[in-house]
Amino acid sequence: MRLVISVFIILCTSFCATFSLYAKKSPVPEILKEHKDKASFTKLKGNKVKLIPLFNGKNFDGFYIYTKKYGVNNDVEKAFNVKDGIVHLDGESMGYFSTEKSYKNYYLRVVFRWGEKKYPPRQNQRRDSGILYHFPVDEKDNVWPKSIECQIQEEDCGDYWCVGGFTADSPNKKAEGSRIIRTANFENPNPEWNTIEVICFDDKSEHYVNGHLVNNAYNLSISEGKILFQLEGAEIFYKTIEILPLK
Repeated sequence: MRLVISVFIILCTSFCATFSLYAKKSPVPEILKEHKDKASFTKLKGNKVKLIPLFNGKNFDGFYIYTKKYGVNNDVEKAFNVKDGIVHLDGESMGYFSTEKSYKNYYLRVVFRWGEKKYPPRQNQRRDSGILYHFPVDEKDNVWPKSIECQIQEEDCGDYWCVGGFTADSPNKKAEGSRIIRTANFENPNPEWNTIEVICFDDKSEHYVNGHLVNNAYNLSISEGKILFQLEGAEIFYKTIEILPLK
């Protein structure tokens, strides 16, 4: 009898360990698991949930580069580079790398950290960059195109900026121009890595910094488009850019 009980305990322990390991490997991001709109995220149902890397760790396949001075895919100053599996933006160029495709209804996860260098005319200002999304495919490339921004700036990560006539409403505090201020600062100090998560669903979006919801908006005037990453006078590194369709 003792042998039977011992075997039973071992089997139960093994099962629990296996279940725990499986749970830890759940492909659904934590912030989506208990999300209020989860029932509407049809792509999360079933066993085929998979984060799709937009950045392949090797090159800018799937993206194009734009600079204010030199235009599309003409990186004369070599400001946009990939090294050791990480995107490295560094130089005086004002511009961005943008997805070639348009996206709608998705979860976006980006991991970044600041470099040390800053360039004129912003060498004495806080390091600044941003993720601009819902950039229409028929919108002309420029600095900066019509879109909505998840701000990546020291001490302001998660702010919204409505760019080029984009409009949105939010329960959070608005400031000068078209800025919506995040509720709190959860950015890690330089040179630690930070995780930015953006949820776009119909005419709504949310910004998360290191796992914390810091901003949300609704009545977005555009609900789909390309996604771009700014170079704005500060050295910055991106090591993860991945997306998960929600609907």
